[in-house]
Amino acid sequence: MGYVFVDSSKVVYHFGPDISPVAHAKLGDIICFETLDCFSNQISSENQLVTNIDFSKVNPATGPVHIEGVERGDVLVVKILDIETRNWGVIVTAPGYGVLGDKVKSARTKICEIREDKFVYFTGKGFANFVGLKLPYRPMIGVIGVAYEEKIPCGVPGKHGGNMDTKLITKGTTVYLPVFKDGALLGIGDLHAVMGDGEVCVAGCEVSGKVLVTTDVIKGKSIPWPIVETDDAFYLIVSLEDINKALYEATDLAVRILQHSLALDWNEAYMIASMIVDIQISQLVDPAKTVRARIPKGYVSLTKILEALSKT
Repeated sequence: MGYVFVDSSKVVYHFGPDISPVAHAKLGDIICFETLDCFSNQISSENQLVTNIDFSKVNPATGPVHIEGVERGDVLVVKILDIETRNWGVIVTAPGYGVLGDKVKSARTKICEIREDKFVYFTGKGFANFVGLKLPYRPMIGVIGVAYEEKIPCGVPGKHGGNMDTKLITKGTTVYLPVFKDGALLGIGDLHAVMGDGEVCVAGCEVSGKVLVTTDVIKGKSIPWPIVETDDAFYLIVSLEDINKALYEATDLAVRILQHSLALDWNEAYMIASMIVDIQISQLVDPAKTVRARIPKGYVSLTKILEALSKT
């Protein structure tokens, strides 16, 4: 087992077919991605506004890393070993940004301190009659993806992964990504110290940091969308511009998986899905909206999921 370090000067801003590897790793190697925050570290003060940054440098992904032995049509397995972040983060909003952007009157920036007690401190400075809150520190990965068949910005999620902004992608989880180019070309960035489902104001607590991962590969199977595995469930991650279409796609795949896994007819699987599958929202603020379908592990296995999805 080897160790590969990729520093934060080596970044890409899209996951197109033309990206070139900045490092090579073997299956099982530990890879350390040193990341910039989603603003490429352009904001470090509450006097700096998101409306004034260079948007050509938004959502950088460190990498990409060529994974030896991984080929087009495979499934790349990425195990998140650890996430470390700097000791402060930034959250912003501005007119037109986020779900309620029409209600935002002026751009605002907030610097949040991340202390050793593992809390994120959102203080009341500059906020009338507000003394501050401390929020649990829950670092997660916003951008994780591989080279895609067409040029797609790192800020946009899709079949290749990308900016899925799914708070479940954290230490101890495993991400399964469809591979579109030999070597996969894995990139990671856009860490958050804490973020709620939806990321409604357009940002979480944005931080730079380091991510440790190791990789594996599944041969002979393909998946149409990324999958996230936690201790107790599998999540199908679907991102489309029309959220209703994303909800439909995620639900449809979940029903197909249950039908295959439990040897049911389609209507029976549909009924079971209505009782055990949770349809959740990851983010609502990117050009493509991201939803997830949660299937508890007691009803399905990875083997059955891959069998079902390889038929779609």
